[in-house]
Amino acid sequence: MQENLMIVDFEFGLRQLNGNKSLLYRLLRKFAAEYRDVDVRLQDLVGARNISGAEDLVHTLKGVSGNLGCNAVYQDSRLVNEQLKHGEADAAAMQSLFDNLNKTLAVIDDLPDEHTASAPETKPDAHHEAHQAFCQALEHHEYINDEKLANWLAKLSLTPAQQEQLTAAVTSLEYDQALTILATVKN
Repeated sequence: MQENLMIVDFEFGLRQLNGNKSLLYRLLRKFAAEYRDVDVRLQDLVGARNISGAEDLVHTLKGVSGNLGCNAVYQDSRLVNEQLKHGEADAAAMQSLFDNLNKTLAVIDDLPDEHTASAPETKPDAHHEAHQAFCQALEHHEYINDEKLANWLAKLSLTPAQQEQLTAAVTSLEYDQALTILATVKN
């Protein structure tokens, strides 16, 4: 097993799921729940000489890990699966699989929560464009409806206090005050 093999290839996993990060994280968590005890199950099957059952378990682990980009588990499960097809698995290969599975589970356990994963990523230029459009509207004393204000606030990197201050300034038509607040925001 190569030492530098990526434990989880998130880019590959995202490509498999058309860029749906929330779905990828959910599937990785499901993978972790399903295979967290695979070491015990596999050792029990091999110990009971149920090679067919062990092969089925490892074959499924190989397929799921490969589709999700869990590279280290996929590579080790390929080797153990081939060994089981020939009637027995090498203890060192199984231990490598278990070690890499534990590393993979640690990576999955450290994933951000669902809300963070599903939050849309704002492009840096979207932040700049929103800042510029907001300032321009304020400078020209344009009417800013609630929807437009909410859209701009969502695209800017603001603290909750700044959002509250801006909302209060805009709704009370204190545009100069709103411009002063926006001037403190990095664009």
